[in-house]
Amino acid sequence: MSASHRDSAVGRYLVVRTVAGLVSALPQFAKLVARLSRDPRVPVRAKRVAAALAAYAVIPLDLIPDVIPVVGLVDDMLAVVVALAVLIKAAPEEVVAEHWDGEPEALGRILLGVELLIEFMPRRVRWMIRWLVGE
Repeated sequence: MSASHRDSAVGRYLVVRTVAGLVSALPQFAKLVARLSRDPRVPVRAKRVAAALAAYAVIPLDLIPDVIPVVGLVDDMLAVVVALAVLIKAAPEEVVAEHWDGEPEALGRILLGVELLIEFMPRRVRWMIRWLVGE
């Protein structure tokens, strides 16, 4: 196996593990998002963008119809991931930690997971997230 294939396999493995970790922490994650959405220390622009992207994910009108297997759900999942990434990255770290109910190590893994997911997104999406959170 060449080095590039091995690196690609490691990257895919990390993404799968990250997504699995995010799913297992879903109850705490949902509380975190709800609390960050109400916290006045989180920028309003990030809250609005997160809300708009979340609404896009649940509204039946899509850029790619959901009836197309696998591909149809990609735009919805991307919208949700970007919404969560924007909200978490825009909030100060101490605010995120204050609102987290789970294990501190789990929060660290989630924050790392958000970074990994952002890195696997298209360049324009990464740029938009960084612009929205002021990086």
